[in-house]
Amino acid sequence: MAVELPQLVVRGANGLSLLKWKTDGTSEENISFFRICDQKCRTTKFSNDGKLFAWCDMKQVHIMEMGSGNILSSINQPRTFAMYFSPDAKLLCTWEQYAVTKDTPAGTPNFNIWNVSDGSCVHNSIQKKVNGWRPDWLPGTTICGKLTGQSVQFYEDNDFKTAKHRLSIEKLEVFEVSPNIKPPHRVACFVRGARGGPASVKIFQYPKFTTGDVVANKSFFKADTVSIKWNKRGTELLVTAAVDVDTTGESYYGEQSLHFMSCTGETSIVQLSKKGPIYDSAWSPLSNQFCVVFGFMPAKACLFSNKCNKTFEFGSTPKNECYYNPHGNLLILAGFGNLRGNIEVWDCCRHSQVSQFTAPDTTCLEWCGDGCHFVTATTSPRLRVNNGYKLWHYEEWLLFVYTINFQNELNDVQWRPVPTGTYTAPLVKLVTSKNLSNMISASKPASYVPPHARGWSYNVTNFKLDEDEPIIQEPLSKSAQKNKKKREGKKNKTPTNSSLSSEQQDVIQMAKYLLNDEAAQPTQPTQLAGEDKKIKSLRKKLQAVEKLKKQQSEGKQLEKNQIEKLNTEDSIIEELKKLGVSV
Repeated sequence: MAVELPQLVVRGANGLSLLKWKTDGTSEENISFFRICDQKCRTTKFSNDGKLFAWCDMKQVHIMEMGSGNILSSINQPRTFAMYFSPDAKLLCTWEQYAVTKDTPAGTPNFNIWNVSDGSCVHNSIQKKVNGWRPDWLPGTTICGKLTGQSVQFYEDNDFKTAKHRLSIEKLEVFEVSPNIKPPHRVACFVRGARGGPASVKIFQYPKFTTGDVVANKSFFKADTVSIKWNKRGTELLVTAAVDVDTTGESYYGEQSLHFMSCTGETSIVQLSKKGPIYDSAWSPLSNQFCVVFGFMPAKACLFSNKCNKTFEFGSTPKNECYYNPHGNLLILAGFGNLRGNIEVWDCCRHSQVSQFTAPDTTCLEWCGDGCHFVTATTSPRLRVNNGYKLWHYEEWLLFVYTINFQNELNDVQWRPVPTGTYTAPLVKLVTSKNLSNMISASKPASYVPPHARGWSYNVTNFKLDEDEPIIQEPLSKSAQKNKKKREGKKNKTPTNSSLSSEQQDVIQMAKYLLNDEAAQPTQPTQLAGEDKKIKSLRKKLQAVEKLKKQQSEGKQLEKNQIEKLNTEDSIIEELKKLGVSV
C-alpha cells in the first residue's frame, strides 16, 4: 500500500492553495485542492512539526491549525515581511521593514513576538538589520538568543524582560545556535575584523561566554560576509567567507573561501581542486559528510567526511547547487539560474549516479519528507514567464506538471514538514541513465562559421582549447602548403608499420643501428634523445615516490592517488634497468 505524501502549499497571485495527495498514487487525478486564502500573500511559515501554518495576506497575520483547519488567532500586522515559529510552536516572531514617519521620528518597533494561542504580544523591539533579526532557541529548551547591538542576549522560560546570560564581543554581527536537541548546546558567532585585524568565527558552549571559554576559533582576512552551517549533531560546522571584490581579478562576483571547524578545537580550510567560486555547500542529515560545489564552469563537486577528508570527487558538469534528501542517502547536484537546469541524482553510499534529467527555468527545489519525491518550481519575481511547479520521483522521473496561467504568477512552493521517523529511508536502486556529456553533445549546436568563410571548399577543423570551445582553422597560405607537402613527403620516405607498438618500433630502429643499416642513421640522434627524455622522466617519478615515502614515514596521511603512485615504484625501477640505468 502506498504511503500518503505530505501536503504541498502553493503561494501565488490568486492566494494560497493546499494540495493533498491520495494514498493510491501521485497522478493529477489523485490530487485534491484546499483553498486557504483568496488574496495575494506576502509570506508564509510552517512550524517545525508541521502542525501550525501562518500567513500574511497584507491585512492580518493568520495562524491555522493544520489538522482541523481552524484559525487559532489573527494578528493585526499587515506589513509583516518574515515570520518564524519557536521550536515548541507556542510563539510566533514577525518582522517588518524598519520605517520612520513624521509622527514617529525614532521609529516604531518592527520586531514582535506573539502568543500563538490568543495573539497577544509578548515582546517587541526595533531591529533595523535584515540579517540577524531572527532569534534562535536552543533546541529542546525555552532558552532564546536574540541579537541586540553587538551582543547576544539569552532569555529563559520565554521571559523577555531580563536577559539571564549575555555574549558580548566587539564587532559581533551574526550568531548561529547548534541544532542538537541534547546538551551541550553551542553558539557560533561571526566577528568582523577591526582596525586592520582579521575577522573570525568563534564557538562557545552555553552559558560560558568569557574570552577564555572559546571552544574553537578560526580567523581569516578575506571576509565581508559569512554563512555558518552546523551539522545536525552540532559537533562540526562550515563557514563560507566571502568578499565583494576579487583582488586577483579572476572573478567578477568576488572571492569565497570555505573553512571547517570542529567543537574539539580543530580548524582548517577546505582544500578544493579547482579555482573559481564556491557555489554551494551542504551537510548530510546524518552529519557524517558534506558536499561542496565549486570551480569555474563546468563546475566540480566533492564529498568530504566529518573530519574534512576528501572521500569522493564528482566529474565536471554544469552545476551550482546541491541538496541532500532527509535520510541522507540521496544527493541532488543541479545547475539552475543561468544554467539549463540539469539534475543529477547520486547514491551517497555507493557514489553511483542513479538518474538524470532536466528541469529548465527552475528557481527552487525542495525534497519531500519521504526522501523519494521532490518538487521544482519556476517562481516570480525571479522569472515571470513559465511559472509553475513539477513533482518528480528520483527514479521514475517526472510525475506531475502544473503550469500557472500567464496572467497570474507563482511565488513559492513548500512541503509541509513531517516529524522525523514518519517515513523509512528509500531503498536506492541503480537506474541506467544517459551520460551528461552525451546529453550535452547531442543537443550542441553546429560550430559557428564566420560569414567570409561560408561556402569555401576547405575543411573546417575543430579542436579543444579550453573545455569544449570550438575553434575554426583558417586556410593555409602558399608557403605553408609547400612546407606541409615537404613534411608529408618525408613521412612517405620512411614508412612505418602502424600495427606495431611504439616500443616495438624502437627495438627495430635500434637493431638497424647496431647492424650499421644506413637507413637507420638519420634517426640515430632522435632515438638517443628520446631515451634520454624517458630516463629523465622516470627519474623524476622515482624522486616523487621517495618524497611520498618520507612523508608517510613521518606520519602524514596520504591521499588515494598518492598511495597509487607509491605502488608504481617497482615498475619504474624495472623500466630504468631495461634502459641500462642502475638505481
